[in-house]
Amino acid sequence: MVGPFTFFDYLPATDFNESQGMDVRPHPHIGLSTLSYLLEGQVLHHDSLGSKQILSPGDVNWMTAGSGISHSERVPEHLRGKPHRLNLLQFWIALPKDQEDREPSFKHHPQNTIPRFKVGDADVVLVAGEAFGKKSPVDVYSKLFFMDVRLKPGQTFEFDPGTDELAFYIIKGSLKMDGKTIPPDDFVVLEPDSKLKVVADEETQFMVLGGTAFPEPRHMFWNYVSSSKEKIVAANDRWIAQDFPQVPGEPDNIYAPELKVNPTPMS
Repeated sequence: MVGPFTFFDYLPATDFNESQGMDVRPHPHIGLSTLSYLLEGQVLHHDSLGSKQILSPGDVNWMTAGSGISHSERVPEHLRGKPHRLNLLQFWIALPKDQEDREPSFKHHPQNTIPRFKVGDADVVLVAGEAFGKKSPVDVYSKLFFMDVRLKPGQTFEFDPGTDELAFYIIKGSLKMDGKTIPPDDFVVLEPDSKLKVVADEETQFMVLGGTAFPEPRHMFWNYVSSSKEKIVAANDRWIAQDFPQVPGEPDNIYAPELKVNPTPMS
């Protein structure tokens, strides 16, 4: 984990032909929020609350599973049968222990509601959380930050997270940190109490994320995150028995893998 961030999923810029595209069937979550941030293309989100929302570039979808939610992620109908391009980031963010069983919810944040500002020469989008005296409208449940940062060649970005944990991921371009060159697709986790100072070798886009560490570990199995192994086992049993919130009109669920081992502890 980096702060409350537990899992990172990245679909790099990909061109699909007329017969291809993302078609993720309904699947369950507990104990987390998903943060979906779209860079290119469009994605249709549909969940067991009945929410149906197209995600466009710069938009943020924030889905909180709490006690249980299921959702699908698909190519929107108007793009089916057409060539299209997709570039998507999604993070799983663990909920604090006292929020793990909250009611599930979903909120869409259009691109024009997300704070954009300059930090020195850097162009910064504050996707979620707080940083540099600014606050994103995304309803987070713990102290965190997630920023989309863009630099031109030779420009510098500095950020002091205080005692919070900190990491960054390069989408495109490259950065120098402490004299070392960091290429694209590297996910860099800094040591505790580190400050971030990077210089762009070329035009670069990277994500900066982190937050306050939780006092207790989390466990993860398949799409479930929880402080309790028992809750994960119970959620998986509910999904197998189809006694879990279902996405309306979408019966073609993803089958649950068999839980043969203890959920993986994370800290």
